[in-house]
Amino acid sequence: MDNVKKDYLASLIIGAVAAALSVIMVNNFGLKSPSIYVAVAVALFVLPPIGIFVARLIGKKSQNLYQFIKFAETGGLNTFVDLGVLNLLILFTGLSGGIFYSIFKGTSFTVAVINSYFWNKHWVFESHIKGGIRQEKEFARFVTVSVGGFIINVIVATLIVFFGKNMMSLSPKILANVGAAIAFIITMLWNFFGYKLIVFVKPKKQMANSVVK
Repeated sequence: MDNVKKDYLASLIIGAVAAALSVIMVNNFGLKSPSIYVAVAVALFVLPPIGIFVARLIGKKSQNLYQFIKFAETGGLNTFVDLGVLNLLILFTGLSGGIFYSIFKGTSFTVAVINSYFWNKHWVFESHIKGGIRQEKEFARFVTVSVGGFIINVIVATLIVFFGKNMMSLSPKILANVGAAIAFIITMLWNFFGYKLIVFVKPKKQMANSVVK
């Protein structure tokens, strides 16, 4: 499969998964209008391919920006995986605060990290390391960076929920999602530079030859 088809297929899969997970989130927000479900799902489905179109235009002049846009789309998917699992746990248990929120947040973030490894390795940074000690070391570095992001993510989200309940006039469920969203944005920046500079490091010759085709 050529790079153009690969990019657009990946963006369509990202949009479809994000759209499906958004249904859980919209339901947990207490919004019952079918039009809202449809509008959010359609928007999430069409935005990733548009983003890839822009990325490929920019990528002809800047490989780094092209790569960052792909990473941002993956980060967006990870956000919906994170929030989707979080809201699913809240929906099933009816719990959205205290130690249970921290446990749920940790669980949802772990699922998002597994999803992140697949997309970053095979699509964003296109690592060709397969099997053996080199891949084990790559995965170990990925886990190390991700654990750092995990700690940042859970602490930031938990602090926002803990202090926000007395500072913001939001329902516990909405505050839980606000905390998760802010924490994920901060973690996304940490992960991008960590993955690019530490985990999926390409040889200089390969970097020099990288172009958008």
